[in-house]
Amino acid sequence: MKGLFPIVLGLTDGIITSLVFTAGLLDRSSAITLILILRISIGSSVIGAFSFFIANYTELREELITVGTKLNPAKPTHLLESSQGIRIVSESIVEASLALGSGFLGAFLTLFPAYAFPEVGILSLSLALAILSILGVLISRYLYGGPFRWALTFVIVGLITILLGMYLNIV
Repeated sequence: MKGLFPIVLGLTDGIITSLVFTAGLLDRSSAITLILILRISIGSSVIGAFSFFIANYTELREELITVGTKLNPAKPTHLLESSQGIRIVSESIVEASLALGSGFLGAFLTLFPAYAFPEVGILSLSLALAILSILGVLISRYLYGGPFRWALTFVIVGLITILLGMYLNIV
């Protein structure tokens, strides 16, 4: 499933980025505003989608040049000038859009409980770890890996991110 990668990447990136920015705030059960949640969610998702677009387009372009070199060594970029060149731009835009939406969702879902229940900031941190573990299990099913190992890896990354966020105390 081609669309799974940008969705999982977006969700994970949104969660991790929002944790780095707000872990210090969430740990203290400080009040977080809806505007701050939206700003972090938008910022995180736009940056993540842009990075995803650049990486995906670069990979697809390299593949097209490699194939073009094999077909016509004298002009390796000839496929970029064809409909295939337009197709890789379109595909990268679509997948970056998936990463954008899921990145926003990941960040928003992580932070909204701190707004809804300001006295229990740890709820957002716990929810983020729970979502990350579920993502780990889903990925393990898709990749035929061990679900516990994948979930644990995602949770460990989440915990490291929380500790980093508390140390950096950005918000």
